[in-house]
Amino acid sequence: MMARFMAAVLVASLAAACAASGEEKRATPRAPPTRIPAPPLNDQPAGQVVATAAIPVEVRRAVVADAARRFRVAESAIVLTRAEQLTWPNAALGCPEPGTMYTQTLVPGFRVVAKTTGGELLYHTDTAGNTRNCRVHEGPDPPQPPPDR
Repeated sequence: MMARFMAAVLVASLAAACAASGEEKRATPRAPPTRIPAPPLNDQPAGQVVATAAIPVEVRRAVVADAARRFRVAESAIVLTRAEQLTWPNAALGCPEPGTMYTQTLVPGFRVVAKTTGGELLYHTDTAGNTRNCRVHEGPDPPQPPPDR
């Protein structure tokens, strides 16, 4: 009989301890779950507006040749309307392609808008003439650099 009594006391004690620990857990305040913010959509580096004549010749030629090919017009129909000098954070030139690895070094270059009667294209370049057409330029025309003299 004593064994049964001891077993009952033990079970009651365990049940009380479990109930008490459950209450303590519920009473402990918890921080709400947090979301990791999405990366900014426009994480492009800021550039300094320069005259298109300040762009190296090999960069101008590469942009004009690619824009002429894409628009299917003569190179003489392409006008470089805006240029910014900047430093890209890596060799992707601000236009990374999924699954591609890039050299993680600062790359000096330009952001150039090429325009023709068919539309505008935005190019990201380095200073050696490597160009990337990232997207079609949208929105109002950006401020123009001072005229070449």
